[in-house]
This record gives sequence, structure tokens and C-alpha cells, in this order.
Amino acid sequence: MMFLMSLLAFQISFAAEGANLVKTGLEQSAKAGELDTEQTDLPTIAGSAINYLFGILGVIFLTIVLVGGYLWMTAGGNEEKVGKAKGFIINGINGMIVIFLAYALVYVIMASLGGAISGRPVS
Repeated sequence: MMFLMSLLAFQISFAAEGANLVKTGLEQSAKAGELDTEQTDLPTIAGSAINYLFGILGVIFLTIVLVGGYLWMTAGGNEEKVGKAKGFIINGINGMIVIFLAYALVYVIMASLGGAISGRPVS
């Protein structure tokens, strides 16, 4: 029984040492790659995720506008194809407007919440 307990203690200490070794290696790799390893709080992480999401949506709507422009250029005077292309362009522009307004609204809300939490006025 004592032998099993000593093996368990050895295994626990080895696992802790291995975890520290891995953490040290990761920190050295991050430093070599000039990555920021600072811990951030939940609002910062949420804000970054929202910014990435809006960026992706903006790229999607810009692609829709570009597809509409391509369809219009290749319509060859066909009114039905031109109408379809105009629909793509209008929908893409409307989508970008909605994304811009949603971004502005989220920015105001997050700034207000940040000011309320920190006790300083919103800048």
C-alpha cells in the first residue's frame, strides 16, 4: 500500500513539474513570436469577439456588393439580369448600413457599461 501511495505522490509531483515545463515553453515561444500573453477580462474578450464578428459580416456584405457588380457587368443588357444584380447591390449596401449601425450601438452600450463599472465618465 505504501508503495502505491509513493507512486501516486511521485506521479502528482511529476505532473505538476511537467505542467510548469510546458507553461515555461509556451511562454518562451510566445515571447519569441512577440505575442501578447496578458490575461484580459471578460468585457475585453467579448468586445474582441464582437469586433471580429462585425468584421466578418462586413466582408460578407462587401462580397455581395461585388458579386452584384460582376453580375451587372456580365448581364449583357438583359433587363432581368440587371434587375437581379441591382438587388444584390442594394441588399449588400443595406447589410453594410445595418452592420455599421449595429456596431455603433454596441460600441455605445459597451462604453456605457465600462463607464458604469469603472465609475469614470464615458469618453
